[in-house]
Amino acid sequence: MRNPNPLKGGTVMVLIHKYRSFIYIICGSFLFALSVNLFLVPFHIYNGGVVGIAQLTKDLIEHFLNIKFTFNLTGVINFVLNIPLFIFAYRKMSRRFFFSTFISLVTQTIAFTVIPTLSKPLVDNVLVSIIAAGLVGAYGCSLIFKAKSSSGGMDIIGIYQSMKNNSSVGKTYMIVNAFIYFICALVYEFQIALYSVIYAAVFAFILDRLHVSNIEVSIMVFSKNKDLKKHLMSLVKRGITSWEGIGLYTGESTDVFITVVDKSEVAYVKRIIRQFDQKAFMIVSENLTVDGGFEKRLI
Repeated sequence: MRNPNPLKGGTVMVLIHKYRSFIYIICGSFLFALSVNLFLVPFHIYNGGVVGIAQLTKDLIEHFLNIKFTFNLTGVINFVLNIPLFIFAYRKMSRRFFFSTFISLVTQTIAFTVIPTLSKPLVDNVLVSIIAAGLVGAYGCSLIFKAKSSSGGMDIIGIYQSMKNNSSVGKTYMIVNAFIYFICALVYEFQIALYSVIYAAVFAFILDRLHVSNIEVSIMVFSKNKDLKKHLMSLVKRGITSWEGIGLYTGESTDVFITVVDKSEVAYVKRIIRQFDQKAFMIVSENLTVDGGFEKRLI
């Protein structure tokens, strides 16, 4: 069987991966902005994080200045509020993460501006609208995370702290959101603040189910291609443990090795394995608890 060039195959897959990531970021950012404008704004429900602060700022500006803007100012305010976080990401995190997050924020700014905010809700039931916003928005954010990027705001701090194994990110989210919903309860009705809290819980629950980059998966491979594990390790950049096995039915020796990756990398790993050995046998195991030197690739 012809053995393909690993560098050539790897380059092609990397290019495809980059192009796909760009589409994920654009579509995910657009869906997130759409979920806010179509499902939350008509009921005066507020998103958490920096977007929620931008919503509040926009409403307070219109209220105290008695001005009704002809376009949604939320996206522009959200972008301005993210500038300090952009500087932080540029200095502390990878350049790729910075530029991909910048693309996400630009897309959100445009989407928040061009997507109309409806005066009448699409659905009359506020809870149905909350669930719809949670589904659409969380799916959009999961696409952004799948591209190893972020939607900006608190996600930048959250990803940075996760990389540093700092567990205080949850407290940071809670403090910011508590401030937003406290202002909502003071300025508007307590019911609006309560609905906003329900939305935040629904959004977080759905996103946790959709986001797969923090789920570890082990892959055990049986192959007669002795060079497969070297090609896989050079392309995926993951540690591999191997040993020699014996097939009891055939009595032939086979190469056995195991690696741990995050769930978003599984399809990529399978493509590499099939590229070098079409007959390789794989066992994929989920629901792992990994401790030690495993690298979480959130960006």
